[in-house]
Amino acid sequence: MLKDGTHGTHRDFVDGPLLLSAKNIKNGKINISNNERHISISDFESIHKSFRLKKGDILLTIVGSIGQTAIYNGDTHITFQRSVAYLRTKDIDSEFLRFLIMAPHFQKKLKINQVVSAQPGIYLGDIKNISIKYSKNSNEQLLIKNILNLIDISITLQQRQLDLYKKLKKGLLQKLFPKDGEKVPEVRFADFHEDWKQFKLNELRDFNDKYSFTGGPFGSDLKSSDYTSDGIRIIQLQNIGDGFFLNNYKIYTSKEKAQSLSSNYIYPGEIIIAKMASPLARATIIPKLTDIFLMSSDGIRLKIDSKKYDNYFVLTAINNSSFRKKALANSSGTTRKRIGLAVLGNLILNIPKFQEQVKVGGTFKRIDRQITLQYEKLNKLNFFKKYLLQKLFI
Repeated sequence: MLKDGTHGTHRDFVDGPLLLSAKNIKNGKINISNNERHISISDFESIHKSFRLKKGDILLTIVGSIGQTAIYNGDTHITFQRSVAYLRTKDIDSEFLRFLIMAPHFQKKLKINQVVSAQPGIYLGDIKNISIKYSKNSNEQLLIKNILNLIDISITLQQRQLDLYKKLKKGLLQKLFPKDGEKVPEVRFADFHEDWKQFKLNELRDFNDKYSFTGGPFGSDLKSSDYTSDGIRIIQLQNIGDGFFLNNYKIYTSKEKAQSLSSNYIYPGEIIIAKMASPLARATIIPKLTDIFLMSSDGIRLKIDSKKYDNYFVLTAINNSSFRKKALANSSGTTRKRIGLAVLGNLILNIPKFQEQVKVGGTFKRIDRQITLQYEKLNKLNFFKKYLLQKLFI
């Protein structure tokens, strides 16, 4: 049985049965926050019984992010909007079927049948017509389900580990950096007592290099037609993570083209800042993957005066929420925020003496290294799960 949710309009209540939409279903789970929509008991009771969920029903998103699934465990009274369908079957184990729906083969068929208007959607009739192949051997279904459930448990535990490190970093940022309007942090390393001083971001640059604080080339100076399969690598917005470098996205241009834009070079160990969201003004350090890179139009190079400032401290200060708020407040644009080089350069940072910078920067460098390792482990688990879904279903 495959049916979509209620099409009616219902009044919102503070409590009562939950009214789910597609946004509540992600990564195999029903995600419920404190501000979810509820409906009255009378509205709930008036809904046709076919919209009532039973334990073991599979929820499937059919509008927006199509193909997300979760199994209803019966813990709470919920109904759902038309962006969600439910699947109830007696012949196949629910968890096995959920994994089958997640498999690339089935997801590809959903993609082929989707209708694109204001947002992607798919008709129930088209889903019903999708043919599937599966083992009818209950023992084999159980084995496949258990293997994939073990991977899901590992992914959940790894995500929790990552979240703990992120929480630790957030807490230390609040303690080891001064709050707005303060001159010293709440917690300090021993033997440091002087007030932190205020500097503009562009005052931290290496003044011996005239391009030590500069933006990428104009878009018209570096077009997609200038991209090549090898040569000088271009750093794009897609490479600038929030404190870490994203290495998956790779494009290049010829050495000749790069040389014509040499004022936009950036080198390993230097900081690159994103002019655009998301989030705005995020920064990372260029890794030692090659000797030289070329920035795209939305990158900003910052080569600091290493005799006065610690590189990792400055990176952490830029990525701190207090600086991020200043950048956002001084940005322009409506659909997508942007900040210019001059505006960003005039934003204020609180800076201590060099040795204290080294202590604070070193602390966050170690934490960020752990966060990166946790990301890598999580990515490997997700890749392994994708591989199994590809191989265990046809």
